[in-house]
Amino acid sequence: MLRPIPLLLATLALTACMKVSKNIKAASPLPSLVGSEWAPEQSGDVEQFVGFKSGGEIIGHGGCNRFFGTYEQTGDTLTIGPLASTKMACPHLGAESAFLGALQDARSVEATHLKLLLKNEAGETLLTLRRRDWD
Repeated sequence: MLRPIPLLLATLALTACMKVSKNIKAASPLPSLVGSEWAPEQSGDVEQFVGFKSGGEIIGHGGCNRFFGTYEQTGDTLTIGPLASTKMACPHLGAESAFLGALQDARSVEATHLKLLLKNEAGETLLTLRRRDWD
């Protein structure tokens, strides 16, 4: 008559597992971008980056010129702009214009600690950025 004890132990173990699984929370909300810096994964010879500062300030370099402006993040919703920049001429103005345009068209973000996707209103990826500050 030792069979009921293993069956009882198995039942108790399964019950405990079911209670634990009910306490697992859904994916945590996107952390704030404040204090992070990001650069395009594929920028070639062009040095581009964007930094999210406190107080809704955004700064960066488009490849030729420094830029600055504002942003607002609420969860995975992101609004950037308007952006202003210095006005130096260089051979990479087309890449810079595309970069700044993509930033201003962003409406949402998906992120891990090292990768940031900026998406437009339709959910299409505009930019894939990698973390520059690594902390």
